[in-house]
Amino acid sequence: MTAFSRFDPRLQEKIVNNLGWTSLRPVQDLAGQAILDGKNCVVLAPTAGGKTEASIFPVISGCLTDAKDGLRALYICPTRALINNQEERLARYAEMVGLGSFKWHGDVTPSQKKAFLKDPCEIVLTTPESLEVMLDSGSVPTAKIFENLRYVIVDEIHALAACDRGNHLVCVLERIRAYTKEDFQRIGLSATVGNPGDIMHWLQGSSARETALVDPPKKVSKKDILIYLSEEDGELEDQVVTAAHGLKSLLFCESRRLAESIAGRLKKSGEPVFVHHSSLSREEREFSELQFSRGTEACIVCTSTMELGIDVGDLDKVLQVNTPHTVSSFLQRMGRTGRRDGTVSNTTFFIADEKYFLQTLAIIELARSGFVESVKTGDAAWHLLLHQIMALCLERGGFDKDEPRRLLGKASCFSGISPERFDRFVQFLISKELLHDDGRTVSMGLAAEKAFGRRNFMELYSVFSTPQEFEVIGVSGDVIGSIEWSFLEKLLESDASFYLAGQAWTVERIEWKKKAVFVVRAPAGKIPKWGSMSPGFLGYDVCRKMRDILVSNEEYPYLRTDTRSYLAALRADKQEYLASSFAPIAHDHKGILWHTYAGGYVNSSIRYALKIELGIDAQATNEYVKISSETLQWNDFTAAVERMSAPGYWDNPELYRKMTTLMPNYRLSKFQGYLPDELQLKLVADTLLDIEAVKRFFDAYRYGA
Repeated sequence: MTAFSRFDPRLQEKIVNNLGWTSLRPVQDLAGQAILDGKNCVVLAPTAGGKTEASIFPVISGCLTDAKDGLRALYICPTRALINNQEERLARYAEMVGLGSFKWHGDVTPSQKKAFLKDPCEIVLTTPESLEVMLDSGSVPTAKIFENLRYVIVDEIHALAACDRGNHLVCVLERIRAYTKEDFQRIGLSATVGNPGDIMHWLQGSSARETALVDPPKKVSKKDILIYLSEEDGELEDQVVTAAHGLKSLLFCESRRLAESIAGRLKKSGEPVFVHHSSLSREEREFSELQFSRGTEACIVCTSTMELGIDVGDLDKVLQVNTPHTVSSFLQRMGRTGRRDGTVSNTTFFIADEKYFLQTLAIIELARSGFVESVKTGDAAWHLLLHQIMALCLERGGFDKDEPRRLLGKASCFSGISPERFDRFVQFLISKELLHDDGRTVSMGLAAEKAFGRRNFMELYSVFSTPQEFEVIGVSGDVIGSIEWSFLEKLLESDASFYLAGQAWTVERIEWKKKAVFVVRAPAGKIPKWGSMSPGFLGYDVCRKMRDILVSNEEYPYLRTDTRSYLAALRADKQEYLASSFAPIAHDHKGILWHTYAGGYVNSSIRYALKIELGIDAQATNEYVKISSETLQWNDFTAAVERMSAPGYWDNPELYRKMTTLMPNYRLSKFQGYLPDELQLKLVADTLLDIEAVKRFFDAYRYGA
């Protein structure tokens, strides 16, 4: 029996007559079966692979056959843009069978939300942060709204599972579960990842339902890949203009600064260009998406904001300046093309130097082999536990001491925290007056009210931090985007103009209290700088593949004559030495250079272990670990490496504790500073180190392969 034959007859009729469908895709049939069977599931399919329908059709069918009042399904997206993009399609599917849908996020007016609360419909599209607001707001009757919730769909779950926002979401789902009459189904929609089972476990939480992974066989299809080297200044922009001319294309850049730089130069060439990144206003981004989806032959210069499934219509080309950090990102981006009959998925790379050239080859070759990175999910997110306990104070006013553990303890991001440590943490918060204990109930303490109470506790509605930014406002009063205060300060010192949205602007005036910069158009300007929390580290597999490419003689069919010659020159320079051992070590009287090609996370771990073993400072990059010392004895170094290579060395909790004390004082979370010192350091260590990958490296190093 097919999933379609199990759908409610009313839905069957509309799928055939309204949509003109004659059958479901394999992923839609398999997902439909799992969801109709009541299982929690993760559905894997490429971009435009039909994941949305795979989840929403069986959910709509369930809403029809088991009709109850009010909210029945949540459709959760990582971004408002994705919600706005999906809204029309989901509304169409719901309305054709008499159901209703509503989007709830920060851009929706209070009057619209009030109308929904008065008469809630079956399907709500929202974000993790908006769910937090719903729980914490006294104006939302949470018990009534969520009591009949039956389904939760999480779109682009791979993007959420890899960051704090995803852990925030699974916590919110556990808190919602306290209000629902039944164990709601949890359905994740994902691009291809290396560990879908871990993502399923991460989403499962306290749910007792059976689970299923929906991962139908993928068709092998042709891909077009081109790589251009840009060795002279200005050559890259010329190559991009030629490649993008007369076509619809996305040009991915790895930073907002680079995106603005490239867009500004492309506009000067006369090419139709839009810009899309997180520091542009919602209106600017939506304008780019709308113009593009209408079939405009243009180029959107973007960051990863366009990597998720925002539908901008059929694309001719994906262009990439340098290279993404992961195979997953490469596949997501390339998957935006090749949707029309007679077209193939494609990516054209524009490479500026050797590092990016090798990284590009490594990512392409890993993808060709079927490799995709695993998503790293943690089990002891202490900074998020603090946030969630504060949020519970807003939601409930007061609670028993053990209620945070009862409500949140089964969230996967806290599964590594024992009940005893959970309770000790609550006691720590009481001791710091972040919580107040009156002997009966626990509530928000004075220190927490002082820290988080501004703007009606706005800081507690999200887990991510943003630097101090000023809105940039044009002559018409429209918000163009935002720039950071540190850049604005330097800009004013030099009385210069700047680029934003691919256009140069001059500051006309600043309203400091409103944090607003009013601007007019200018002929040229500086490129803004935005801060980044990313260390720029590459993963172990990507870096080892870079080394493997250098030591092999394999020819790659997608290389042109110039890139083949470039690779041959790199091999001639490095092949013999790198092939001499798994990770050769060069040393002289000035120090040691260890060519690990193990990635920044592994090399940082080695760096701190060497500090513990030898008391020396080392430099770590993605490709090597370097020690500059004229006093270090070679025998001492090799003995330390021997100890580090021993089985069980990296499993020692005391080693990890010592390594955390050497961590730089990075601020990775706005809640970090309220944690005990050792947990603050552990958060940094968990971000910068990868012990499992280190063990992989030393296992291979020990056996020379």
